[in-house]
Order: sequence, then structure tokens, then C-alpha cells
Amino acid sequence: MVSEGVRTVLSSMRKHNRRTMVQPAVLGIGSFDFECTAYDVSLGGIRIKADLPVERNASVYVQMRHRLRQNAKVVWAADGFMGLRFIDPPEKVKMGLGSLSNGLN
Repeated sequence: MVSEGVRTVLSSMRKHNRRTMVQPAVLGIGSFDFECTAYDVSLGGIRIKADLPVERNASVYVQMRHRLRQNAKVVWAADGFMGLRFIDPPEKVKMGLGSLSNGLN
């Protein structure tokens, strides 16, 4: 378990604040789509759970709510989770997220 102090330090190191959620999503790799779950999102990226062996720096896309479809790069992968960095600028991501972007900067 992470203490509140450590959590505060980690969040201050991030460029964008995050919104926690649990939502079905689709991870696209090449011409293949895989069901996954999105656990948190920011204007800079997203954390998903997908039990797939995906390499760092792989080009992928993630889609949520049949609306948001963002191209991304895999930044890290461990224990079935992946951190993806969005390729598009934050302004475009914010538009794609719609109401999910409320409070994100």
C-alpha cells in the first residue's frame, strides 16, 4: 500500500493530473483489436489492463466509449498493466475524451 505522502510526491511529478475509472476499452495493435480495461486517464496517457506481451515503444491505439480513439506508445508494461502515452497534443485528447476530461489539465 502506498502512503498518502508518497502518492502526493508521485502526483506532483506528473505533467497531467489523472482521472481514476474502470471502463471497458479496446487496444489496437497492428490490424488486431483486443478487449482491455482502462483504469485511469490523463491528457497525456492512459493506464490499461491487457494480458498481452507488448513491447515498450510499440505503436498502438486505445479506444473508449466508441468515441475516443487515440494513437499511443507503450511506455511501460508490468503484471498485465500497461502505461500508454498519447501521441496527439493534450488539446486534441481533451476533445476526444469529452466529459471524461472535466477537471483534467
